[in-house]
Amino acid sequence: MGVWPDNWGYPHALAVGLAGVMAIAILFAGATSAAAFGAYNPAWDGASDLRGVAEDEGVAEATVVTNASLYRTTGPNETVAVVLSPDRPYTDTEAAAIARFVREGGTLVVAEDYGPNGNRLLATVGSAVRVDGRALRDDREYYRSPALPVAPNTADHPLTAGVDSLTLNHGSVVVPRNATANATVSGTDRSADQLIVNGTNATVLVRSSEFSYLDADADGEIDDDETLRARPVATAESVGAGRVVVVSDPSAFINAMVERPGNRRFAANLFADRERVLLDYSHTADQPPLIGVLLALRRSAPLTVGLGVLALVGIGLWVRWSRLRSALGFDESTDVGPRGTDTPGEPGGSVDRTAIADHLTRQHPEWSPRRVRRVMTAVLSVRDEPSDDE
Repeated sequence: MGVWPDNWGYPHALAVGLAGVMAIAILFAGATSAAAFGAYNPAWDGASDLRGVAEDEGVAEATVVTNASLYRTTGPNETVAVVLSPDRPYTDTEAAAIARFVREGGTLVVAEDYGPNGNRLLATVGSAVRVDGRALRDDREYYRSPALPVAPNTADHPLTAGVDSLTLNHGSVVVPRNATANATVSGTDRSADQLIVNGTNATVLVRSSEFSYLDADADGEIDDDETLRARPVATAESVGAGRVVVVSDPSAFINAMVERPGNRRFAANLFADRERVLLDYSHTADQPPLIGVLLALRRSAPLTVGLGVLALVGIGLWVRWSRLRSALGFDESTDVGPRGTDTPGEPGGSVDRTAIADHLTRQHPEWSPRRVRRVMTAVLSVRDEPSDDE
């Protein structure tokens, strides 16, 4: 017998092929995401390549976090957690766990542009800076368009080692906590140096060029009340025994932008010499279904053991059923059919007992002739039985 059963033709092969394609499509859909900044989104606006950057840096463990409770069970030392523009605010309990994680030595990276939840998290963990929330543009130093400004001014700092510039994608700027443009705070424009003047201990890692401006009215051009000035787009500060890094654009880490040389090097520096990377998606779009199942299995040892036991039981039942079919003569490799089927050379569906006996003898040479006859009697009902028995 070949790869296909003898009675199969091209329609059967086509059906199997289509079923295979559908199965692959379902698996792909179940294991990938279309959410912006998603860890399992391989498209241009996803952040699947960020996990690859962590792996390239030799990080022992890069974990996608779907529950903020993990901050309470993960050792903060040698751990960096990355939060990309959360969709929902952290609860007081969750934010307190993250604040404790930082104070005890963890590194927290918050990348935000226009949403309020990143700033709320920064306030909870005790950061002295915020993200302004207005769009940064640069008509001279940019990548593809002024809305994608290139920030060329980098500090002499381990996190910017080898980083010549940082490229943003509709990003904003970092300002002191009392200078944000949100509705609850003053919208006054501040320069980079005022991060120190206002008494913060934040270090400016990267600044935009002197030709950049904040497009307050979002009209795509500089107006009389909009000033050309270099502004911070990434900062680092000590909080307790840990550190908080703020980047004014989560898109700096998406797949389309992380391939920019400076962006990739900056991300690599964040992960360098770390034992663990937590990619915090606990407050962003849901993860793909299959990934959600795998992450749940990782978090629950009893669930993993239970599914393993069910799989073993299923395999055992399948093996026993296969052996039973073989013992009863239902082996598809023979041309002798089971009860009630047509047998070649036997019109009308009569069964050739001699052929069946020969088949069982070949399959089970250890059986005695008496046992062969007993199996045949128990399983088969012979039509047109001859008058004299064998």
